[in-house]
Amino acid sequence: MNTTFLRATVAGVALLTVAGAANAADMYRKAPPATPIAAPVTAYNWTGLYAGVNLGGDFARDKLGAASTGSINPGTVFGGLQGGYNFQTGPWVLGAEADVGYGRAKGTNGAVSFEKNWSGTVRARAGYAFDNVLVYGTGGLAWANFKLADGVDSRTTTRAGWTVGGGLEYAVNRNISVKGEYLYADYGKANVGVTSHDLSDHLVRVGVNYRF
Repeated sequence: MNTTFLRATVAGVALLTVAGAANAADMYRKAPPATPIAAPVTAYNWTGLYAGVNLGGDFARDKLGAASTGSINPGTVFGGLQGGYNFQTGPWVLGAEADVGYGRAKGTNGAVSFEKNWSGTVRARAGYAFDNVLVYGTGGLAWANFKLADGVDSRTTTRAGWTVGGGLEYAVNRNISVKGEYLYADYGKANVGVTSHDLSDHLVRVGVNYRF
């Protein structure tokens, strides 16, 4: 084999090898930067103060005893105001809420009459948030104003009791949320004349809150 040709071939291969290595290094240096990973969308946070209005139905119950029997079960439209504070940790939401409202539930059973007017509650709330949907339970103190009478006596009295219930709240945006809620309240027994009144009610309502 021609020595000159062999030398030329070896030199060419070496040159190509060096050029390829240099080109690869240049491509490595000029590689485009990695595309940044987008930050995840922040979940809705329920922490903060809120206030709002509500409207629904109040279904009262007066179970009669002593000299009277049966019950009085009037219903009425009920509306009011509420306000409270939530604190969220992870998906759990803890808070407190107070509300006051009016609905005139009125009925009679023979000579016995019943009327419920103003009422309100102060409650703790505990719930689980699915982003902007909150499912919660609630319970605490309740009070209500009653006018009770029979053929012997009559009385206007404000009764304290307890309440328990639950609901679902949906955040439309950062500031506005809507909710549906059920509460049961028990106000104990009141004696008027010769009649015993065992007082309770069921409240079903919807509401709108503004979050500050």
